[in-house]
Amino acid sequence: MVFATPYQTYIPLPFDSGEEHKDLEAVLSMVPIHIVTHASQLPKEFLFPSSKNHLIVGFDCEGVQLCHYGTLCIMQLAFLDAIYLVDVIQGGEKLMKACKPALESSFITKVIHDCKRDSEKYLCYGLTIMNNIMQALYFHFGIKLHNVMDTQIAYSLIEKQRGRRRSSDNPISFIALLADPNYCGTI
Repeated sequence: MVFATPYQTYIPLPFDSGEEHKDLEAVLSMVPIHIVTHASQLPKEFLFPSSKNHLIVGFDCEGVQLCHYGTLCIMQLAFLDAIYLVDVIQGGEKLMKACKPALESSFITKVIHDCKRDSEKYLCYGLTIMNNIMQALYFHFGIKLHNVMDTQIAYSLIEKQRGRRRSSDNPISFIALLADPNYCGTI
């Protein structure tokens, strides 16, 4: 498949029937992916959170030995109409300072899957136990991540309410969660 620009791709929606999807155009629509090295490349509603404009953003981070001494490399932000890959290495502290109000905002819900498994947990400097992503954001950039919704925790709570329990040694993957007809589009 040839794309109009080098940073666009399509994201297929999961469905299991052999029939054509009801909204095939949506399945095949293009979702732009932006490589961000400067704050001006991010949506203004993200950079300047407002009580008048609540956002829900898919969120994850990648790095090398994420925690107090590790290196945060990429921050991934998924909006309804675009995906932003924030290059923390190239954009550095200036870019992360611009993102700080959004990451700390109660007006922007950051949705992440299995935050606790994303990395081991550590107890650092008498603070409460934090995961490595939170440590990297806090210790490197002074960011206190706020208003996070973890889909793995939501799944576990719903399953527990339904009387079904999944072993904490065998958590559901994000792909399996999306493919499960009981949850797709509800969590």
